[in-house]
Amino acid sequence: MTVKAKFFAYFRDLFGGRERELALSAGGTVAEALTLLCDTPERRREVFAGDGLKPHLVVMVNGTPIGSLQGLATRLAPGDTLAVFPLVGGG
Repeated sequence: MTVKAKFFAYFRDLFGGRERELALSAGGTVAEALTLLCDTPERRREVFAGDGLKPHLVVMVNGTPIGSLQGLATRLAPGDTLAVFPLVGGG
């Protein structure tokens, strides 16, 4: 199955563009998609902290934060969109 990954802020530079298509096996999860995306040590360092995600990272599936779903175990369906971006602050 194919899903789309979209990147925002400095993740566009890190991942080499605004979006990328990923081929996952049926029933693939957010964790599997992120593991595929993090194919360099630099990318992995920016996304993962041990077995979880970095605290400054926001990951959404079809506009819903994965924390409101099943986290990294959230199953993806064909055509889903995974959005990855750093938490933005300001004042």
